[in-house]
Amino acid sequence: MKGNGTVNKNPDLFDSIRRLSENFSARRQLEADIQKKYGLRCAMLVLDSTGFTRNTQESGILNYLECIVRLRDMIEPIVSGFDCISWRAATDNVYAEFTTAEEALKAAIEIRKSVKEAEIEINDKSKLGVCIGIGFGNALRSSREGVFGNEMNLASKLGEDIAGDGEILLTESAYNSIPEEYRNSTMLRKTVVSGIELSYYAIESSSYF
Repeated sequence: MKGNGTVNKNPDLFDSIRRLSENFSARRQLEADIQKKYGLRCAMLVLDSTGFTRNTQESGILNYLECIVRLRDMIEPIVSGFDCISWRAATDNVYAEFTTAEEALKAAIEIRKSVKEAEIEINDKSKLGVCIGIGFGNALRSSREGVFGNEMNLASKLGEDIAGDGEILLTESAYNSIPEEYRNSTMLRKTVVSGIELSYYAIESSSYF
């Protein structure tokens, strides 16, 4: 994975977006080309660790980063086993795309189980935890920066802002795309985000953990 500022000569989604803004007369054709070249339909998993700021203050950044490295090493073989299209890590977050919402959910459940069983100690008072959001729908994929789209935005909101420690939350689209056996183990919730009422589903922890 290339870091910010690294020169990459391969054309990417954002190179095409730049052309789009510079060629108004050909905008419709360029938009169609972008959708064809970079568009995909997938499930998006967004994972965030819990207590980053508080525990960094209490235990120091190196101690917490050591926990993050352990988490990343744990996640890689899990997502690879569930038809993962791509994944990447950024600070204490993990982003992954899967062919189906079911595969994303299976990976999330396995990650949650593994983190719980590992009991990674941040300090003598806290253990590493994760919260996960899952979306499913159309997106545009950048080879450098991941995927972009409404369902990605919602998955990020669920995983990073709404989910509590150990929770797995699904957008309505992701919920509607998983088998009934999983839907029977969810609970409907609603909240208001930026003035918009958002419905989402929480996996009941007693069913899988």
